[in-house]
Amino acid sequence: MSWLLVPLAGLLGAVLTTQIATNTELGKALGNPYIPAAANMASGLIITAILTWAMTPEWPSREVMRGAPWYLWAAGGVLGVTYLTGNILLAPKLGAGALVALVVAGQLIFSVLLDNFGWFGFAQHPAGVARLAGCCLMIAGVFLVSRF
Repeated sequence: MSWLLVPLAGLLGAVLTTQIATNTELGKALGNPYIPAAANMASGLIITAILTWAMTPEWPSREVMRGAPWYLWAAGGVLGVTYLTGNILLAPKLGAGALVALVVAGQLIFSVLLDNFGWFGFAQHPAGVARLAGCCLMIAGVFLVSRF
């Protein structure tokens, strides 16, 4: 792994936490936690469409696009809305630290399962002692940050 990518990944964590905070604040200001999710997805669609148009020199053929299973076209949007709306609803109740700790722990544990079993096309990487210990340490970190 290139160590130059590490600070960029850390920056993405800060971006994600800021997104949670701004969407939560918009939900409070509007008195509705669902409008920020819609605004987020709408602005994201516009920006993604511009980026895709600008950065895609050659589009896949219609046959290739039709060959992708239907659920792959919908899954990202459904999962994205679930994640985004869940964050907006949970952030005021849990606080930013606890929410992010729980989300990251969930991501790590599920990622280790994905790798171990090779689900969703990931290459298999066994969940050895070091990875399982890392998951346990992450869970311990959740308790320390959350103080449940």
